[in-house]
Amino acid sequence: MSSNDVIVPDRGGRKSGLRRLVYRPHAGHRDASNDWQATKDRLRRTVARVPEVVIKVTGGGSKSAGVLRYMNYISRSGALITVDEKGERLGGRDSVRQVHASWDLDLQRAHGKAGDALHHTFNIIFSMPARTDPDKLLDAVQAFAREHFGQRQYIMALHTPETDPSDNPPPHPHVHVIVRAEDEDGHRLHIRKSTLRIWREAFAAKLRMRSIEANATSRAERGVSLKGRGSAEYHIRERGDVSTAEARRFAEAASDLRRGDTGLKPWEVAMAARRRDVLKELARNAAALRNEGDIELAEQVERFARELSPLDSERRRMQRALVEQVNARLVRERQKDVVPPPEHDSH
Repeated sequence: MSSNDVIVPDRGGRKSGLRRLVYRPHAGHRDASNDWQATKDRLRRTVARVPEVVIKVTGGGSKSAGVLRYMNYISRSGALITVDEKGERLGGRDSVRQVHASWDLDLQRAHGKAGDALHHTFNIIFSMPARTDPDKLLDAVQAFAREHFGQRQYIMALHTPETDPSDNPPPHPHVHVIVRAEDEDGHRLHIRKSTLRIWREAFAAKLRMRSIEANATSRAERGVSLKGRGSAEYHIRERGDVSTAEARRFAEAASDLRRGDTGLKPWEVAMAARRRDVLKELARNAAALRNEGDIELAEQVERFARELSPLDSERRRMQRALVEQVNARLVRERQKDVVPPPEHDSH
């Protein structure tokens, strides 16, 4: 296995279904020009590498007491800028406790139809890069929440590097939102991958309305093949430790390497298929732009496609690191075995 081996997009795999970077006209579409304009605007942001919005669902509380602890944590017991679904500012620990009591979390369903435990709440983080205006960020999240959380109860707290309560605060502003899982009619909030895609696009639009450059594309559309680390794994790595999950992935990669199993895994094949789709769509868009005379954007799209990083995966990186370690050890051992030539007496 070469140290330069990367995943190549030349094998079959599952179709990616990417649709956001290309405009395909539909019969009877009522406003095709707006769709094409939206696609061009997204392309301009993508090739300019405008900052991407981040929305993370970090879990949720399944016990009422745990939800109260998290409310106190994100708000520093009400000391930070913290607002509820009515836009009212919470002030102090008593105010947070009163909001928590008003949610009546114990009245929600505790188990689903399959008997699985249900969360009382969902914890969601909205973040943007460092130097983003924190007040505008909070305003955008409030506008998003009013539109997407409907009649649900929620609170949100703004964190900046200066106010974040964690021991190792991130360098960017972000907003923590705790949402009650059920609304007043008992309808539960369901957060799926498609939900997050829609949310990211809507959140980016809210930010742009407030003069903050923001984009919402998938990793595949940006040419990024490696997944980002989860918040828990990130903090473990910052402490200089290795998470149990990462250690398990490393052991699996090493086991594959020992068995000589260096072929593409199904998810790597799917990754290559998504890359093919992205390249085809970028080429189709560039051609459409040239046909309408927008040569500058067409060339930017073509350059963006050419400069996409080669596909890679964490598994392959781990295996290359192992091979490099073994080769380095062999070199050191050979150097130890070399017998220096005898010294000759010149007298």
